Amino acid sequence: MLAALFANVLGLCAQNVVYRTGTAIDQQAIAAAVLRESMNPLFLQPERFVVASDAADEQRVLGFGQLRPLSGAWELASLVVEPEARGRGLGSALVRRLLARVEGEEVWLLTLENTRRFYEPLGFVETPPGAAPLTMRLEQAVGSVVAGVVAGQQCIVMNTRAGAASAPLP
Repeated sequence: MLAALFANVLGLCAQNVVYRTGTAIDQQAIAAAVLRESMNPLFLQPERFVVASDAADEQRVLGFGQLRPLSGAWELASLVVEPEARGRGLGSALVRRLLARVEGEEVWLLTLENTRRFYEPLGFVETPPGAAPLTMRLEQAVGSVVAGVVAGQQCIVMNTRAGAASAPLP
C-alpha cells in the first residue's frame, strides 16, 4: 500500500502542469474544494481564477486561486491545492501567476496564522487588520470567529505590492 502511494506521488511529481484561466466548467470543482477546505464560498467567479491542471488530463484540477477586486486593490483568495499535489510548489506557482496579473498593485489576503510562513517568501507581510480595506476588516472579524471554532487559530491579514516576490514563474 505504501509503495503504491509512493509511486503515485512520484508519478504526480513527474507530470507537467498546465496553468489556465478558470472557466464556467471549473465552477463546480472550485466550489466543492473551497467548501471542503472550510473557506469562504462566496464570490467564486471562475474567470478570476488561475487553475492548475494535469497536462495529461486537463479536466483534472490540481489547484487554483483567485484575485478579487477590493476597494482599489486586490484580494488573493480561495487558494487550494489538492492534497495529492501538495508539496511540489504548485501553491507558490499559482500565487506568483496571480500576482503577475496585477503587477505593481496592492494585494491583500486573509489566512490562518499557521500559513504565514507560506506567504512570506512570496512577498506578503502580516498587517494590522485596521490597515486593511473596510470589506476585508469585516471579513477578518467574522473569519477569526469561524477560524477559532473550526481550526483553533486566528485569521490574519497580510498584504504585498504585486511583484515584491522575486522568484520567477515556473
